[in-house]
Amino acid sequence: MGSPFFKLETARIPELRGGVSLDTLALEREMIEHNGGIDLSDFDPNDCKDDDFFKQFVPYFMDYPSEARKKLFNLGEDILKIVNKYPSIQTPCSMLVNSTDELEGHMSRIYQMSHFHYILGKKYIGDSDFPNGRCKVATVNLTLSSIKNEYANASYAYSNRWDHGYTIFPFVFKGTIPGVVIADPTSDQLYNHQSRPRNSVFIKLGLKWKYKTDWANGKNLFPQRIASIDVIRANSQMFFKFGHMNIRKYFETAFSNQIEVKL
Repeated sequence: MGSPFFKLETARIPELRGGVSLDTLALEREMIEHNGGIDLSDFDPNDCKDDDFFKQFVPYFMDYPSEARKKLFNLGEDILKIVNKYPSIQTPCSMLVNSTDELEGHMSRIYQMSHFHYILGKKYIGDSDFPNGRCKVATVNLTLSSIKNEYANASYAYSNRWDHGYTIFPFVFKGTIPGVVIADPTSDQLYNHQSRPRNSVFIKLGLKWKYKTDWANGKNLFPQRIASIDVIRANSQMFFKFGHMNIRKYFETAFSNQIEVKL
């Protein structure tokens, strides 16, 4: 991978089980020594000067609303350059994972992308009101940054019913157990209580699962539309409006097309 990810001691999962998540509060405390001293629970985005450092981890980033329309409509070629890095991948795919240590490593890197995106988001997306109402642009940024960082399995997932998007990373554990890593770069807007989890990264197993928060009165945010690398290639300028609608078929295809993503 091209980006200088850190080894995080608190990026641990107790076991492979649906619903298991990283402890993002512990990760935030550990990341303070790596991100220039920024505490995500209380920081002034105007004091965060080193954008080039942050963008090492978030190599695709558009702000909102000033650049969003311009970039989506005029920079489709830049998006094509990202996905065309993988000419042999023409369908949804999943990463082959051989151990929980390996899975933790992937989840750690995915978390770091979301963490640094949160800093940039506070600075440039939604007049510092990020993440409220900004799931689409945040998920576009995280999905494309993940693909550029070698995660060709990263896909933009969207709940049409309850208007929320996030990034998923299908995987197959030891060639037999299918699942997804879910990364939600705007997860803290989904909760009413004070200890709202930021940048949630967690596991779901199988072809169908539930993602419930306080959003929409606890409704299931399971996606009805998924834009994987093939959809992004075909609709680079507005891919977030397109996607696989047969979700079961998407997962069946992804889990049968396994790729290696090296740590």
